[in-house]
Amino acid sequence: MSEEVLDFEREYSPSCWSQRFSTPEQVLQNHVKLVTEASLDAVIKIPHELDIEYGPTSGQKLDIFGTDLPNDARIFVYVHGGYWQELSREISRYPVKPFYRGGIKTIIIGYDLCPTVTLGEIIKEIQNAAKYVFEYAEKMNSRGLYFAGHSAGAHLVSKILDNAELLQNTSGSNRLHGVFLISGVYDLRDLIKTTVNAPLKLNETTAAAFSPILSNYQHIRDSDVFDKIRVHIIVGKHDSPTFQKQSRDFWKVLQSNFGVNAYLDIMENLDHFDIVEALGELENYLKFFISNSFCD
Repeated sequence: MSEEVLDFEREYSPSCWSQRFSTPEQVLQNHVKLVTEASLDAVIKIPHELDIEYGPTSGQKLDIFGTDLPNDARIFVYVHGGYWQELSREISRYPVKPFYRGGIKTIIIGYDLCPTVTLGEIIKEIQNAAKYVFEYAEKMNSRGLYFAGHSAGAHLVSKILDNAELLQNTSGSNRLHGVFLISGVYDLRDLIKTTVNAPLKLNETTAAAFSPILSNYQHIRDSDVFDKIRVHIIVGKHDSPTFQKQSRDFWKVLQSNFGVNAYLDIMENLDHFDIVEALGELENYLKFFISNSFCD
């Protein structure tokens, strides 16, 4: 394996950059343990409706938590990461409790994984899920809708933003007030040089086509409705230099090239994993940051 490939492997291996544990394996084990426990606790303690189908395959399901809250409650929507090939909706319910205590419903979106489906199919699944959520928010007369995604989930949420037809022609999409992209991958072209690509099977053409950083967001700036959406790009100081660069570069594209209402936050002392593990804690900096971004 060449030195170049080895460098890309490390840059796109977030567990190698955490300073909290001795080995990458410990980082991953701790992450799975924490999010699994918090997700189980949410199911036990928070009123919910699970396994709601938004599409025909087994992975196309979502959960709604806080079903006892007022119909017009704000809604926080979360899409998990895992390089489009790992993790699941069932262990991604960890943000539920803190938002529930704030009177906010949470929707956790699941999706099929590579290599069972292609990345292009996953992108379409998440956009179908977004359509379901928009229409649900409209039916409930929700006071505000907020999408968040972590890592690969941030990529998938950003692909919602570049779908002009979805935003312009779906009932309830005007209720989208904010988007939080956490430690995301926005340029997929380098992944071709890594082992991450084995189940993805990206080539130069598909990697470019699926890269949010190369997408067009003119429709957001040109809309009297969507130009008010606040896009928060968040990354940990202890994430890899490449992940930090991707966040900075995507922020510049959104803000400078398309005039999107975009904000960049590099979070001190946080890595690729505890930046979202914090979402399961009642009081923490990231939860405070997101909650204070809600507006009527």
